[in-house]
Amino acid sequence: MCSAALSTQVTSPARIVRVVLDVPLDRQFDYLNPGLDIREGNRVVVPFAGRQLIGIVMALPAQSDVPEHKLKAVIQGFEDVPFDAATLKLLRFCADYYHYPFGQTVLSSLPLRLRQTKPAVSRKMWVYTLVQAVPENLVGKRQLVLSKLITLLQQHKECSERIFGEVSSGWRKAMQPLLETGLVSRREVLAIRPSLPASDHEPVLNEEQAHAVNRIVKDLSRFQPWLLFGVTGSGKTEIYIRLLQAVLAEPESQVLIMVPEINLTPQLEGRFRSRLSQFPLVTLHSHLSESERLQHWQAAQSGEARIVIGTRLSVFTPMPHLKLMILDEEHDSSYKQKDGMRYHARDVALVRAKQCGIPVVLGSATPSLESWYNAIGDVEKSKHTNKKPSYRLLTLNHRAAAQAQLPRIFCVDTTHSPPEAGLTPQLKQAITQRLERAEQSLLFINRRGYAPVLHCSACQWLADCRRCSAKVVLHLRQRLLRCHHCGDEQPVPLQCPSCGNPDLRPVGQATQRVEETLQQLFPQARIARVDRDTIQGKDALTELLSAVHAGKIDILIGTQMLAKGHDFANLTLVGVLDTDSALYSPDYRASERLFAQLMQVSGRAGRGDKPGEVLIQTAFPQHPLFGALQQQNYAEFADSLLQERITLQFPPAAYIAVMKAEAADYALVEQFLTDLTLSAREFIAQQGGILSEKPVIYDPVRPGIARLNRMERGYVMMQCTQRNPIQQLLHAAVAWARQHPLQAKIRWVVDVDALDY
Repeated sequence: MCSAALSTQVTSPARIVRVVLDVPLDRQFDYLNPGLDIREGNRVVVPFAGRQLIGIVMALPAQSDVPEHKLKAVIQGFEDVPFDAATLKLLRFCADYYHYPFGQTVLSSLPLRLRQTKPAVSRKMWVYTLVQAVPENLVGKRQLVLSKLITLLQQHKECSERIFGEVSSGWRKAMQPLLETGLVSRREVLAIRPSLPASDHEPVLNEEQAHAVNRIVKDLSRFQPWLLFGVTGSGKTEIYIRLLQAVLAEPESQVLIMVPEINLTPQLEGRFRSRLSQFPLVTLHSHLSESERLQHWQAAQSGEARIVIGTRLSVFTPMPHLKLMILDEEHDSSYKQKDGMRYHARDVALVRAKQCGIPVVLGSATPSLESWYNAIGDVEKSKHTNKKPSYRLLTLNHRAAAQAQLPRIFCVDTTHSPPEAGLTPQLKQAITQRLERAEQSLLFINRRGYAPVLHCSACQWLADCRRCSAKVVLHLRQRLLRCHHCGDEQPVPLQCPSCGNPDLRPVGQATQRVEETLQQLFPQARIARVDRDTIQGKDALTELLSAVHAGKIDILIGTQMLAKGHDFANLTLVGVLDTDSALYSPDYRASERLFAQLMQVSGRAGRGDKPGEVLIQTAFPQHPLFGALQQQNYAEFADSLLQERITLQFPPAAYIAVMKAEAADYALVEQFLTDLTLSAREFIAQQGGILSEKPVIYDPVRPGIARLNRMERGYVMMQCTQRNPIQQLLHAAVAWARQHPLQAKIRWVVDVDALDY
């Protein structure tokens, strides 16, 4: 597909063009139209500060506040209109709610090719249709290829180039006479990857699954959030497929399925392609090439793609016939954007569904407390709150496969059974038993590299990052010390930089070191490590997962990339190596995240017809979190956490916004944040009679990593039990920040509904 340049032969073009640009200024810009046929929504190329930028036309005003002789002219325009009115409405809401410039909000949601000043080109293909019967005398006896093409056209309503390519590589030459005589017509369509052959296997739904499907299908015509709370292996994906079958039965309807991480896409895509092969499907994530991303985005925007599977940015993809949204693993913090506009894709999806008047399904085995709080009215234990539920709760208490049972979970007390090289005797024995039974094991440690610390035993020196207030991680095979926060790398020193001691030792465990230990203990085992260092190629994860399903891997070592979404029928053991640091974290969300992570990774065991077992190595086996985990009772654990949050007025019982600032000199950050705090408190004092509730403004503090990539950091937190007062305060705070004398010397950002600081 080509974004053609606009013609200048127009009878009465609009004189002034008002556009938004990808610049950190929250305003629109006026330009002169040199005679192009420009419409609202078009992309245009305009000059800005010595550069040429892509802008989106928002209006064609009759006049400008700037004198015309001072206006610069539009350089070029393109015919395409990337956004419909509904998507622009959503983007406007996000820019206002997250206090981010509208132009940057709009432009950052486009594929890179549409943000470049040259025409955006994506691959297209043709489909062919038989218009009228082909006379017999037109086909000679030796024209076998032409004969086969005609047969295919008679059998199918439309034939793609792929179908003809299976007949002969020279099919285009044979087709030409049919096109020239008008016997066959063709039309151009976006090139979409063909689906897999349809699977004849359709599992029988159990009672809980059937109930969930029926409840949602009966209420597809309006906005309604559904929280699908199901244990691991309860068949949530099968419910998604049945919902898609019901929704896509309506012509031209579209469905958006969101996943938190790229590594969950291949398996979900494979299931959907095999069961819903009649519906065009595309994916949207960062592992696509820019050409593929543009092609898939255009297929969704044009309505040709009926199913779209994507990560968080896909929530802004224009889909003209959107009828249903599904968020898998809705609790995952990856849905929260950590740079640029700090939006949460789950919350944006709820807003989009409400604006479109369609249902949204949030699926998880460990729902976020925000979602649980909104659905708690459907639970008997709603004594903690009188809040009326806004979500409908659907519960799946059993695994979908009749023979599959939830795994047994045990805690191994490391104070009584000290681990050797990271593994306790109990875990070693359990792995040995699985190898003898030709079953698979998964060892989970959420830390990549060889060791988290390089230590000098003589002077207690620890290897620090040169650019951050953090320790660097030892990557032994590459002989590097690498910061996992800023990416800085440095060679491993031959001796201690502090005292000259050559005996530097790695301390702690990470995936590389565990892999090395397992290779020594089980030399006959086939071992695979799955982390960001090993899964770098586009198809690397897909190939590795295929090897696991084929039984070519005995032991998996992985980070959170393997913790959720994967279904390994022969995997019967999960070992969790290091969790204790999260038990006493200063982050009030740490226990919620740890429980979700452990519940998810535990759910990888016993999903087939063999019982599963989970061994968690910990020095605190009596901790209440492990007790709830062993009972696999998320509802009870969530209720206890919710009671704490309500008592302390933390989310979801309250709303939090954070103003973050950074600069090379912390004195500038401290001055900026202190002035901001004083102004905010003064605003509250003056507007106290207007605000429905007075937000609490905390003093400026430094985050856990005070220096990141040579920038000194600080933040101010604002807290309130109502959303509107926080928004009113932020509008004033952002205006002050933009006018502050130091704003040119620091970088600052607003993080609404912040998850971390």
